[in-house]
Amino acid sequence: MAGEYRAEPEAMRSSVGNVGGIIAHGINAVADLERLVVQPMSFAGFGSAVAAANTALHSSQVAAVRTLLQLLQQVNGLVKASADAYQAADRAAAAGYGGGHDGSTTPTSSIWGSSHASELATLAINDSAGAHGEPSSVGNVLRYLGDAQLGRLGDHPITDTRFHGVADFNDWLAGDADNQARVGLIEVYAGTARTFSDVPGGVHSGDVVVVEPLLFSDRQPVIGVAGDGGRLYNHGLLDARTGGLARVSVYRPASVV
Repeated sequence: MAGEYRAEPEAMRSSVGNVGGIIAHGINAVADLERLVVQPMSFAGFGSAVAAANTALHSSQVAAVRTLLQLLQQVNGLVKASADAYQAADRAAAAGYGGGHDGSTTPTSSIWGSSHASELATLAINDSAGAHGEPSSVGNVLRYLGDAQLGRLGDHPITDTRFHGVADFNDWLAGDADNQARVGLIEVYAGTARTFSDVPGGVHSGDVVVVEPLLFSDRQPVIGVAGDGGRLYNHGLLDARTGGLARVSVYRPASVV
């Protein structure tokens, strides 16, 4: 019909979730960029003018990326608000025409699936009661994800037999957004860290966390589901200490995949 306006709130919220993942990657990029500082003494052979120009360029790059992220966040918020407003107007119109709506509101979607995260954490913690921990078991984590009905594991299950350990699974998961969608997760951090407090925004309950120690070759990669206080669970409470420095990957359950 001419002049008809139609919106799909869930599709809009799905886009919000996808852009949220891009924003999270951007935050990581800014953090990495800020650490890429060339010390002024390195320019001793070129003079102070070059050193000053490098510092100014670095500052402007960081500021430009931060501005872009702020713009993306503002647009993302407006899209979500538009989806919520459209849905509210649709309900109001239906009620006005005698649609019989009871006046209750449907909880709005967020980028991260808090209910899924809570369920995932509960599954891992309950499974860990009285157990000694299996820090290298990818199969346990896949089972938790499937039981929490995340992603498309119900229709297309994945077993740990296709992976050669935790690092291989992490490479598969980090290397493809479709793989993340298949298991219902979005990567929110990938980088080096000494403790979980180094992760921007922190590690949340329900996050799937992979820790690959870098300083000690005898320490194997660890995978688990985070509970409260940064504790990791995988058929038991795990020793999640990084050993000084580690490659840490954090994946968050997504509400829309």
